[in-house]
Amino acid sequence: MRRPEKRHIIIGVAVAVLLAGIGAYALTDDKEQRESAPANDSPELESGAIRFSDDFAKRAGISEEVVTEDVVSPVITVNGTMTYDPRRFAIIGARIGGRIRKLNKVEGDHVNVGETLAEVESAELGRAQSDVFAARADEKAAEANDKRERHLADARITSERDAELAQATFEAARAKRVAAEYTVTALGGQSDGSNIGVLALRSPIAGRVLTSKAARGQVVESLATIYEVADLDQLWLELEVYERDVNKVRVGDTAEISPHNGTTVIRGEVQHVGDLVDAETRSATVRIVVDNTTHTLRPGESVVARLQMTKPSARGLTISKRAITRIDGKPTVFVLRDKNTVEPRIVTLGASGADRVSVTEGLNEGETIVVDGMFALKSEIFR
Repeated sequence: MRRPEKRHIIIGVAVAVLLAGIGAYALTDDKEQRESAPANDSPELESGAIRFSDDFAKRAGISEEVVTEDVVSPVITVNGTMTYDPRRFAIIGARIGGRIRKLNKVEGDHVNVGETLAEVESAELGRAQSDVFAARADEKAAEANDKRERHLADARITSERDAELAQATFEAARAKRVAAEYTVTALGGQSDGSNIGVLALRSPIAGRVLTSKAARGQVVESLATIYEVADLDQLWLELEVYERDVNKVRVGDTAEISPHNGTTVIRGEVQHVGDLVDAETRSATVRIVVDNTTHTLRPGESVVARLQMTKPSARGLTISKRAITRIDGKPTVFVLRDKNTVEPRIVTLGASGADRVSVTEGLNEGETIVVDGMFALKSEIFR
């Protein structure tokens, strides 16, 4: 009976040793974790300045630059609307009333100069063309009579007055024929005897049919718009630039145009700067010519344009745009006092370029400022 008791004693001792070992390991591991944990090196605020460690600077990716004097080519960002070049846009309509008998082109079709879009039957045109033929016949008869009377007058068979009357009749008939032909041309018809009573609607430009309001058999009124055709290979961008900026814009300045779909950036060039400032909006129109051979842009589309001025601003202190943050809504930079100390300083900004901006107040040439990592400083100290 003593052997089982001895066995229980041995098992109890083993369990006690095991628990003691686990406890010792846990204490050792906890000590090692406390020793390996990094000290708190978050930035600290001291007398309006921010102090930070080398480790924090490395983690935050802090980089610096020296404030220097330079010039800035200003860049302004303006919203605008794409539109047609009016020299590459045409409205085609019937000059007289009639009925569409043939439809050659519909919306989306490409057309060449002079190509027929549709044909309109018109009784009015037919009457005008018949007047041309009658006038030509009268002119021919009057011309023959004029020659005959001139011959008789020269032979003293008839009087000179008869010859003069015949000549006047001939000239009147010729004028009537010219007027009749002009009427047919003005109506859009032909005076060569073909297509009697048929008006061909032709495109005056090469391009694409944007809108078509025609259907076979449709009755159209005179002066009604039936087609709109445009050459979309070149468009205009019209920008409304505020008067404080418009004097900086020059013909030939470049523009980077970003459609709102964000697919690509397209370049254009300033062709015209408006001479008038709108009294209500206090802005002037700036026109950009845009190569649109890829047909990425569409008339009526809203876009954002960045105008790069070719005329630089006056020379002054400039800094990287990345160095600027805002505290209480005011532009602020972090100026180094020493390697690990910066002070936030409010600055006054001037002309803004693509990557750099001029500073008119708040900095001195030669001072060092934080360019990268200032957001980490700001978030740590102002959280």
